[in-house]
Amino acid sequence: MNCLIISGGEYSPVKLNKKYDLVIGCDKGYLYAKKLKIKADIIIGDFDSSPMPKEKTNIIKVSSVKDDTDTSLAIKYALRNNYKNIDIICALGNRLDHTIANIQMLKYIAEFDASGRILSKDVNIETLKIGVNKIKKLKNKTFSIFSLSDKSKIKYIKGSKYDNKDFILKNNFPLGVSNEFNKNEVSINVESGVVIAIL
Repeated sequence: MNCLIISGGEYSPVKLNKKYDLVIGCDKGYLYAKKLKIKADIIIGDFDSSPMPKEKTNIIKVSSVKDDTDTSLAIKYALRNNYKNIDIICALGNRLDHTIANIQMLKYIAEFDASGRILSKDVNIETLKIGVNKIKKLKNKTFSIFSLSDKSKIKYIKGSKYDNKDFILKNNFPLGVSNEFNKNEVSINVESGVVIAIL
């Protein structure tokens, strides 16, 4: 099942290419949902950055004194309800701390055997599954891969300017930064670990 989470970061309209079974607006994200003409099924937040919504929608109000961000609460809600494909929009920019928190949550999603993506107008971030992953070339875009685990083992990268095989990505060194497409599609075979691709 597919879940769309509209976070409260920088507003970034994107073209969505799938049908969603659940849409969650996070705090200010419910205002973004209205701008995007998307109906939120649930609104979660402490509403410290936006007024309480007046919509007749399922609203989960939480305390502003909490360990989770509003976006992480939405992700946990989706995972508890067995959503295995989670797309997050309006989750980058403005606040670097929240941007890092949202990228960290991609690892949390992967630990539940689910797929997570952060989509924006200029940048897409997605977790790569164990096995062969295909990334289609986007015009004038580079791609980078990073390990969110301490170590991730990569069997190969093919179709890129900097092809490589049998190497380790670590989360303390940016070995996979700024690669280029040599073909219309790059293949990345992940043997272990949680790896993200940034286009």
